[in-house]
Amino acid sequence: MIQIGVWDNIGNVLLGVRLRTQYGNEWLKYLKPDDPAALESAPVFEELFADYETQVHEFNTLTELEAVIADLDFLVVHKERIPPEVLAKGKKLRLIQHLGLDYRGVPMEAARTRGVPVCATPLINYIVVAEHAWAMLLNHYKKMHAQRLHMLQRAYVERGWGATIPGVYIVEGRTLGLLGFGEIARPMARYAHAFGMSIIYWDVMRFPELEAEYHLEYVEWDDLFKRADALSVHIPIKPETEKIIGAREISLMQSDALFINTARGKLVDQPALVEALQNRRIGGAALDVMYEEPLPIDDPLHSLHEDLSYNVHLTSHSAWQGPWTWVHDSLNIWLNVLAQLRGEPLRYQVG
Repeated sequence: MIQIGVWDNIGNVLLGVRLRTQYGNEWLKYLKPDDPAALESAPVFEELFADYETQVHEFNTLTELEAVIADLDFLVVHKERIPPEVLAKGKKLRLIQHLGLDYRGVPMEAARTRGVPVCATPLINYIVVAEHAWAMLLNHYKKMHAQRLHMLQRAYVERGWGATIPGVYIVEGRTLGLLGFGEIARPMARYAHAFGMSIIYWDVMRFPELEAEYHLEYVEWDDLFKRADALSVHIPIKPETEKIIGAREISLMQSDALFINTARGKLVDQPALVEALQNRRIGGAALDVMYEEPLPIDDPLHSLHEDLSYNVHLTSHSAWQGPWTWVHDSLNIWLNVLAQLRGEPLRYQVG
């Protein structure tokens, strides 16, 4: 019996290989438009491991993990912290598989000491969020909403054909501020560097080894808000981070700065943000997440979104793309576990 432990309080590790068994074929209507061979392309866990006898243990706490880690052959983790002394009890471990490239919670030295390989697979779910945030940034600086309206209204008949849209800016040379430098912020940094932007970041943990790789400058909390032309939020929501971005932080921002949030709406004092936008104290906002979701139909953000002069861009918590991201994330993990079982090369090995 192969013993597998899963510590993932978000649920991405197994979700993509349980869609059919947990939710029935109802999910096929979401999968098939993107891939007609949805059943074949999205196998469930039991199909993947049909040749093996497995037992999967799912944990919500470190205490639960510690109780069985001595019996585990595989440990799959997503955004959790494993103390070295707990990992040392995993004497049978053959692989530690982390979902996401930000594997700061895995004690690498303890894994090396025990000779246990560690793999960190990229989170497709988070990459598509980064792409969405970047699209919102470009939409803002290139005024794509105004460009579309210009064409729909045939406004070029009066204004003339060509560069007649006001407020279009060059992205190169501007400064992107990243609030947090985890799984979504890292591709954002790559995109920004490719476009010739300067990149600054703040995180509860500094990453000196990544600063040269991603062309970053670490700054203090207040300086991030003061210096960023576009500030993108990438920190987790916890009781201590609710409304961590308040009126004081927003007041530090430049008058033409863009505020981007694809993380969680409850990180922001939304009335303070709305007030700053209404009074044009910042240059605009691109929000995929709101404090209350779904956004109430009479929320003032709607009015700001509908008046193009406020430069407010809203989407409905749709940046994560769709069920295929869950499938790809789960498959990346479990195909690696299968590779280890079959003696095949591992992918995404780190450390």
